[in-house]
Amino acid sequence: MFHSTLPASPTTGFPPTDHPSTLADLSLQALARAGDAGPSTLSPSLLRDLSRYAADPVSAQLLPVVAASMRHGKALSLLVGLDDRTLRLALHPRRQLYGCDLDLCALPDQSFSRIRLQRVESDESLDAVPGAEIEPPLATHAHIGSLRPLLWHLALRGAFGELLPELAGELRCRVTLGVTLTGLPVDGAIRRLVQRMKSAPLSIDELMSATPLSRRTVQRVWNALYLQSALMVSRRMA
Repeated sequence: MFHSTLPASPTTGFPPTDHPSTLADLSLQALARAGDAGPSTLSPSLLRDLSRYAADPVSAQLLPVVAASMRHGKALSLLVGLDDRTLRLALHPRRQLYGCDLDLCALPDQSFSRIRLQRVESDESLDAVPGAEIEPPLATHAHIGSLRPLLWHLALRGAFGELLPELAGELRCRVTLGVTLTGLPVDGAIRRLVQRMKSAPLSIDELMSATPLSRRTVQRVWNALYLQSALMVSRRMA
């Protein structure tokens, strides 16, 4: 038995869902202990997401952590590695800005697959202010840039090529009406895929039937659209 899907046709068999949420795949012992260590500069809801996978240090991935920051609308300060260099990266979802030691969006495409998460930082000197909404400062970074293109590059060209956790399972997605991808590097094949997703919610299998893109690339496009708040998700009822 299937219930109707809005805003899709009632014959699709997929019910509407809340705004999709992404569970962070972060593996840091400090976050695993944070819930028992007193106040933290990370919000409790974001901290729960970040510590969910803290038992597996090998699986720490940058994109799910970035997605958790976007989902909660909370700023986050990260240390990331690029080849033999460690970079400070501050994410500000509400201001749609990021700060970093480098202009990451100016890197060659192949460089994004070499960016690795090292750790999530919180400023312990500010922990004495319980409940304060503390954001990592941008002025201390050599470069301040727009967050949207960075999210697009990380999703399409970063090391993480699987679906984000909240996009996994039996579901269909469509592009949110009115969303613009102006200013983002969208090539012809991806543009056609996005255009097709504007008409109705589609599964990855359905999209694969009429695109030259690989399945992994289609998954990356879904991740990229999700991070742009441009994806509406419908899940199938059991």
